[in-house]
Amino acid sequence: MDTSRIHVAVRLRPKLLSEGGEADAIAVHKDKLQLLHAPWTRLNTSYQFDRVFQPHHSNAHIFQSFLTPTVQSVLNGNHASIMAYGQTGTGKTHTMLGRDLWGLCLTNTPEQPNLTVTQDTGLMYLVAAELLHHRGALQCSYLELYNDKVYDLLDDGVKGTLEVREEASIGAYVPDAQLVEINSLDALMEILWKGAQSRAHRATNMNERSSRSHTILQLTLNDTASRINLVDLAGSEKCKSMSGDGQHVKELKFINQSLSNLGHCISALLKRGKHIPYRNCKLTRLLQHSLDGKALCSFIVTLNPCASNTMETLSTLQFAARAMKVKVRSTNPSNKILSSSTPAEALMLQQQVLQLQAENKSLRTALVQEREQKGKLLLGFTSLLRDTSSVDRVRRESLNANQISSNNQASHPQDEFILSKLSMLESTIQQQLQDIQATKERLLQPKDDAASDNQWEEYVDSVTGFKYFHNATTGTTQWKKPSDF
Repeated sequence: MDTSRIHVAVRLRPKLLSEGGEADAIAVHKDKLQLLHAPWTRLNTSYQFDRVFQPHHSNAHIFQSFLTPTVQSVLNGNHASIMAYGQTGTGKTHTMLGRDLWGLCLTNTPEQPNLTVTQDTGLMYLVAAELLHHRGALQCSYLELYNDKVYDLLDDGVKGTLEVREEASIGAYVPDAQLVEINSLDALMEILWKGAQSRAHRATNMNERSSRSHTILQLTLNDTASRINLVDLAGSEKCKSMSGDGQHVKELKFINQSLSNLGHCISALLKRGKHIPYRNCKLTRLLQHSLDGKALCSFIVTLNPCASNTMETLSTLQFAARAMKVKVRSTNPSNKILSSSTPAEALMLQQQVLQLQAENKSLRTALVQEREQKGKLLLGFTSLLRDTSSVDRVRRESLNANQISSNNQASHPQDEFILSKLSMLESTIQQQLQDIQATKERLLQPKDDAASDNQWEEYVDSVTGFKYFHNATTGTTQWKKPSDF
């Protein structure tokens, strides 16, 4: 398998009963395609891809003849991605999830049925089952991108939208996504069933079973930490072919924007540009490491066979042809294979992983607590400045009152009120100073050896508008910008 570029296979779906009388859009010969009925364009209408799958080819055949090298590469320690791309209603979800599973989800079946593995079982199941066969256990997450927002398909919608963050070693990731261990085929089917039921979808004119979101099923091997993304992209669609409501049009807008940006990234990679617009949408942010050469990448491009969709088919083929030309860097195994170690060594490594996960959780908790302490300190400091301003105002009023009293040579009852007010403010300030000192002492408690004194943060007082700088590690607050900030 040539690992120096993105691999592309094209799948032609069968005609529907309602399309029986339509002319064919494509002629196929081995791994070559000829687009018919396109005399208006001067663009090349003949294409050759790594594989071309015709309507009679099953999901199992696609897996065995096109994706086996990709799965083997993951077992060898590489990262990989498999993506389904194409127009709405061309069979992307059928390819990735399987006909039976997706169809049963759309019938609102309340309980998971006992599904059997067939030739039409989806690639998500086939890939995961092959990895389970060789490794015995996997870590799994299942995300949905709907209207450019990220949801966890395994979390029953409790968390709502999730944030996407960045880390140099792994790129964009979703820290709050639920991670589930799979150690059996039954557990795998349960995950796929739950995710498919949760997925946002709605009927369209193009496909009454059309899914209206992107999904990413990520599988990670325990022994190598190598991972594979199985991506079912939402279908592209033109507004003039739709008659949906406002929500439907909004969905279509976000889908087309994200797919368009994916195309821009592919074009920029092909031109070897310095700037690749990954950050323009969450889809390309999450797929960045799948496209920039850090992982093997394969596209399965699905096509409508009818001449009435020739323009959409041409656009899809142009995307596939560009993707196939994108060069990637050498993909030497980035993760050491640990399966050859002794059982004792493997157990020790697993214990180390669990220990690191526990430490990571503890550090996150400590970070939250420290942020809360910083917030209290900031509130106290802001309140102190506000009360100091009040003291100055009362003192000015007192001086004015004393001057008036001297001029009139009479005592005013307001003097006692002013003195009482000053006393109350002084008491309040003293209490706040004590609270701030206590917070400062807590922040000055010994930290981990890895902690650094260079923890300055800039704040703006909400009352005065002045900037000041606070070091959470040393508890120091100052107006002047620190030299090491």
